[in-house]
Amino acid sequence: MNNIKKFISVLSCLLIVLSFAACGGKDNGETTTDTPSQTEEATAKDKSHANNKADNKEDDGGDLLITLYMDCDSLDYQELTGKTEHISTGYEPRSTAEYFRFVSPKDGVTVRVEGIMWSPIVDDFEVTNTFLEIKTEKDKIYEFECYVTETIPDYRIVAEYGEMKATYYLAMDGYEVITKLLMVDEGFTPEEITEDSVFYNLCVARAVSDVFYSDRHMKYEPPVVWDTVAYALTLTEFKMNGTEDYKNMIGLSEWEADAYFKALYPTLNESDIPLPENESVVAAHFSTGKKYLVMPYTFERFSTNEFYGVDDNGDGTYSVKIRIDDYRYEGYEENGCAVIVRPDADSPFGYVIEDVADCDLPKG
Repeated sequence: MNNIKKFISVLSCLLIVLSFAACGGKDNGETTTDTPSQTEEATAKDKSHANNKADNKEDDGGDLLITLYMDCDSLDYQELTGKTEHISTGYEPRSTAEYFRFVSPKDGVTVRVEGIMWSPIVDDFEVTNTFLEIKTEKDKIYEFECYVTETIPDYRIVAEYGEMKATYYLAMDGYEVITKLLMVDEGFTPEEITEDSVFYNLCVARAVSDVFYSDRHMKYEPPVVWDTVAYALTLTEFKMNGTEDYKNMIGLSEWEADAYFKALYPTLNESDIPLPENESVVAAHFSTGKKYLVMPYTFERFSTNEFYGVDDNGDGTYSVKIRIDDYRYEGYEENGCAVIVRPDADSPFGYVIEDVADCDLPKG
């Protein structure tokens, strides 16, 4: 039920409806370019700002990246004139309504159609394939075949130009039909860090690891690093399932494992931190590619934690304040930890962790 609620929450802020009305054939003067599929790791966090509206920006050649036309029967679609370049995505459409078109007011906008899969353990979409990738010519009409889903999207369209970016998820929300979508630069605003966010689990893992391995040289040794990754994953898995299952290993894709590693240790090179033998994290090769298997790990269940909020440090970083209660010794010891994080558009979590420092926490 928790997963279902999470999906509904994400979809309600991501998705807008497309029309499936049938329409006439493609322009007679089109050219065809076949683009092969290719596997690509997702690195950008695109969950918010997906509900672009057709009337919220004017086409001033500024932050408009592309205009997407989705309804073959609409006047906007039919008024497109000129030679159309059809780019094959390898998808076999069920009707001519599943041909979409877009036009850019700029040269050199990178447009991709990506296959995506929801990852609850990262709380974001993983890119599984890139079905189309081109750089636009100004005012040229491009056409591709794809489809929308009724629930969780299988595809998204991404337009990028320099530091500008816009994303649209091909799924229906049942509220309105938009026939002409202006995909404008969204900017980057990371989501708020709360006790319920997946990224908070990473903050807890780094804070507990910092308390447990007080020697700063030891903190970046491979066994410590991978135990910390395993602990962050275990916190997420247990919270998702509502149970503490210490028997079943947690299976991850390489993208999911990389996302955790890079957010927890952005200054380390993962290839320089070998996977330890007979430890919490192992790598295995399956027919689907490289996978990671993680044995649930909780730092000997020696601690509890409490969230004390997030402070803006005024230098582009934030302090996630956490109290760690250490029960390894007689009685217990309270530790105030400030996990220093910075926003990062390339992380699916929206943030990465820079350091952990001691801090004073409010009394009472």
